[in-house]
Amino acid sequence: MNNLVLILLVILYGCSSIQRGVLRASSPLFLGISNDLTRERNWEFFREAAPGDLKFLEVLYLQDKQNLGLLTTVIKGYAGYTYAVSETLAFGDEIAGVESSIHKQNAIVLYTKSLDYGLEYLRLKGIQKKELLDLDEAGLTKLLSDKLSRKDLTAVLFFAQSWGSLINLQKDNVALVAHVPKVKTIFDWICSKDAQIENGVCDIFYAQYEAARPRMLGGNPEKARELYKVAINKRPKHLLMRLGFIQYCLLPAYDKEAYEKESIILREELAKWENLNRDNLEDTSEYKAVEQLNLFNAIAKKRFELIEKNKLKIFEG
Repeated sequence: MNNLVLILLVILYGCSSIQRGVLRASSPLFLGISNDLTRERNWEFFREAAPGDLKFLEVLYLQDKQNLGLLTTVIKGYAGYTYAVSETLAFGDEIAGVESSIHKQNAIVLYTKSLDYGLEYLRLKGIQKKELLDLDEAGLTKLLSDKLSRKDLTAVLFFAQSWGSLINLQKDNVALVAHVPKVKTIFDWICSKDAQIENGVCDIFYAQYEAARPRMLGGNPEKARELYKVAINKRPKHLLMRLGFIQYCLLPAYDKEAYEKESIILREELAKWENLNRDNLEDTSEYKAVEQLNLFNAIAKKRFELIEKNKLKIFEG
């Protein structure tokens, strides 16, 4: 019998102690399934299929609110889906000049879900919201080191991503923008423990961190470009790195010449990634060895399509 079907039957018909036991034993399975989702190469399919899976996992977690494994999967699920889908569509609305974007509102709602579940995770680990907001960099770093371990990195990473993304989507909220140093401190702590976590999230964060802030608040566009170039060289088949360079460095600078050069390279790499030729029934694509990057590359493809669709508006206004 399929493992998920068996788990559902036990949840529906078992006593509460059996339910909790099965759910806790199955938590690694659910986290493994969420990791495998990054192999999905069809952005539209992911957009349509993921919400049902997310709600299913959320319902399971609500049966056992002490289950940190399931809670981690829910935090990661909402953060990942929002980044892949809602934030991508909100980006499309932004460059198209849409004044009131429903996709931006959806992204805020869903990131807030991930944030709230992340706060609950930290509470269960002995970290209170007030401490996150009140402690300075050294105090917050010590708190994280004292209360958390490597097994907590995934949950805290996606909590921090959701927090940072909420700030980025609401830059007119001065009180929220003031939280940026907190997010940076949490990422510093996470990336010092595992710089390779989640297929390059640390590289993406630090490059975007430098690019997204205005100079008056310490942003450094030149450093951002260098960080993106290093990240691209390190992971040349992680096409979201190259897309990020375009999105956060070239478009804000209206650098059309550099954009044209980068778009040629990205278009060529996307064509290689999309090569699904099966003349000999075997996948011979040079991207086969990095199937775990498929979803990242699908996001890059979707965002690039949105940029190309609005290219004249962006550069010639």
